[in-house]
Amino acid sequence: MKKIILLIVLCSFMFKANAQKQSFQEKKATTNAQYIADKMDLSDSQQTKLYSILLSKYQETSKQIKGNDLSNEEKKIIYKKSYKDTNDKLSALFSKEEIKTVNVLLKERNKKKK
Repeated sequence: MKKIILLIVLCSFMFKANAQKQSFQEKKATTNAQYIADKMDLSDSQQTKLYSILLSKYQETSKQIKGNDLSNEEKKIIYKKSYKDTNDKLSALFSKEEIKTVNVLLKERNKKKK
């Protein structure tokens, strides 16, 4: 009986601990969206939408690239398409100037990480 209870407690702990992990893409989208929101004084709803767009971008590119043994040229094509798709989605939220600012801030943020 003690072993069964211990097993149940251990399993529930493992599920709970695993559910709290954030993927790399989620962390990157969170930090980038927060950084941009702070710099551009975005509202909470704009920040949430920006986070959603960035998360989608990071997950899609990761899904297309990881484990596919692609050349640098093939990766460039995927990144360019992702950039265009992201800008198209951002155009529903922001003006052209604001989109340029978002892209500049993303580049700035990613350079700081390296």
